[in-house]
Amino acid sequence: MSAQTRLNEALPESQQRLSHQATTLATHGYIVGDVIGQGTYAVVKKAYWTKFKRTVAIKIMSKTNAGETFLQKCLPRELDAIRNLRHENIIHYYEVIETTMRVYISMRYAEHGTLLSLIRKQGHLPEVRARRYYRQLLAALEYIHTAGYAHRDIKLENMVLDGNDRLKLIDFGFACRARVADVPVLSKTFCGSHAYASPELLRFKPYDPVHADIWASGVVLYSLLYGKLPFSNEKQVNLLLQKINRGVIFPSNITVTREVQCLMKQLFLPVEKRITWPELGRSLWFFIELEEESPGQAEWSQPAPDGVAEPSAAKRSKLDNKA
Repeated sequence: MSAQTRLNEALPESQQRLSHQATTLATHGYIVGDVIGQGTYAVVKKAYWTKFKRTVAIKIMSKTNAGETFLQKCLPRELDAIRNLRHENIIHYYEVIETTMRVYISMRYAEHGTLLSLIRKQGHLPEVRARRYYRQLLAALEYIHTAGYAHRDIKLENMVLDGNDRLKLIDFGFACRARVADVPVLSKTFCGSHAYASPELLRFKPYDPVHADIWASGVVLYSLLYGKLPFSNEKQVNLLLQKINRGVIFPSNITVTREVQCLMKQLFLPVEKRITWPELGRSLWFFIELEEESPGQAEWSQPAPDGVAEPSAAKRSKLDNKA
């Protein structure tokens, strides 16, 4: 019996797992650091990649702890999405390492953390900053949807900020194909968090995940502006649907423009009336001048959804009075 075998037998199982992880990642040039995130089937650790001399984040998923649904559906879909999607507002994935026990996904490390951490720290954001982040989220979403995918877990926790304060969308664990030959593929699985779920999703009927992503983006926008959820994180679906049916309420203690409130009303409509592409990117809110924004300031240099082109005054009025 080798010395390594005797050592493995003497170590508790949890320590053996950590030892195996470190050995696997070390073989690929990673020096693993602290845990920076954790989910049901995965843990995310900060690491240094000696091969390219850069700090990265590594998502580590255990095959032994995951259920069959995760292994047969969620994991293959996530790997499919991250291998095919490349956009400046989607976190850059470097490589996937798969063993018999685990899957390791190496990705860019976002120095400024999640939007959820930012909101917890600051309470809420100035409208001009919230608009910049929301435009970047829409740029990522329009790209994903145009490529035939849906994210299905849009929430503050799944958006991070890099060292240049640019938004990056992460975690494609619930991603799926949403279009095949331009024909919608309806989802039948409840995905994501209750607080971000659209009413059609909460009714547990087949739904278009593209429209559900757009609803969830509205929850993100509201949370950035007001520092709270628009409805609640109520786990009882009937109660949550009752709150949604009563309509969105805007707190009076925080002042935002009429244009952004109008946009949010359009985002929180029933699916058959909800704003979608390309009208979403043409909302008047993206074109008005906001406080602390000098005339002609280069917010226009920020990537905007492909469909954005400044509409005429008449069309602006039509678009923003739909709600």
